[in-house]
Amino acid sequence: MTEKRSAPLSRFPEPMNLKTTGCLLWSMAMLYGCSPGRQNGTIEQNHPSPLKASQINGTQINETQINKNRDHSVRWFNGENHGKINGVALVIHGLNLQPDKMGPIISHLNNSGIDVLNLSLRGHGQNYDHEPHMSQDKARLDTFKTVSYKQWTDEAYRAYHHARKRSDERKSPLYFIGYSLGALLGGDLLATYPDVHFDRLVLFAPAFNCTICKGLKILAPFPRLVIPSLSSKSYRANRGTPMAAYIALFETIKHFNQNVSLKLNVPTVVFIDKQDELVSYRELERLVKNENLDRWKFHFLQKGKIGVHENLHHLIIDERSLGKEGWDEVRNKMNQHLHNPSISVDNDEKSLPQKR
Repeated sequence: MTEKRSAPLSRFPEPMNLKTTGCLLWSMAMLYGCSPGRQNGTIEQNHPSPLKASQINGTQINETQINKNRDHSVRWFNGENHGKINGVALVIHGLNLQPDKMGPIISHLNNSGIDVLNLSLRGHGQNYDHEPHMSQDKARLDTFKTVSYKQWTDEAYRAYHHARKRSDERKSPLYFIGYSLGALLGGDLLATYPDVHFDRLVLFAPAFNCTICKGLKILAPFPRLVIPSLSSKSYRANRGTPMAAYIALFETIKHFNQNVSLKLNVPTVVFIDKQDELVSYRELERLVKNENLDRWKFHFLQKGKIGVHENLHHLIIDERSLGKEGWDEVRNKMNQHLHNPSISVDNDEKSLPQKR
């Protein structure tokens, strides 16, 4: 009996430490009544397709076009330089991360005179279907179970044009700052849409690859199944991440890799910990080298020994996750990258030899 019960498990992909323990919950999917049909219907009903270039008419964008839930998806944080700004930045958070956790990055940008548009992707923050008979947490998670690649891309594309409008009006550079999934969406936008342009990129642990995807893809038939989160409760937008969100992540990675081109070769700094559990820095290096992205620079981070409250190496977005020394390092490099581009890189930054 024991051998018969264990036999099916041998057909599964090789487990990857603790990160794929959620795969053992596959039998719970039957209790969720997982239905892709419900997911697709909700998405198509609430979110229009991306705007074509001919529909944009320069900077003339109706704010209501950004998102029907625009008050819940985008929020401006204005820089401290009154009258003149040093730039405009679009900021996008990571998967199942509270959008407000990008606050330390936003505050730093504001302090340097940069206006910031913070995008909350659907299923995060206040960007969900508010139902009077549900608690906020339940309604947000229920919405999270219906997300898709198309939906998140539509939101990011509309937010981009909102930020572009202010950048053009103020005659200031437009920057992109993204963490994990957010960095991936920004890269996908830049690679895919001819009308999308950023002057500089700052990418934190960009999810252009995913070390746990292989183990999770076996659960793709169950989009409403919720996988327990690895991050601490204080950072999570929801108690877990539904497979619908992981499927959207997989599709974004695939789409990005199919559209990589030299259009991505704008001045970029990539922050990553070499011990990142979710993103392979070696795969990122290979991408940069193979695609001749010679304007991309890596800055490798290490968790500090003092003042670090989060052990997850993928989490590198504030002082709590990096420690004071590490966070000061990030802020200094961001200043150098955005405001003093003529300063040469130091030994901590790595520019890869390019493929000939």
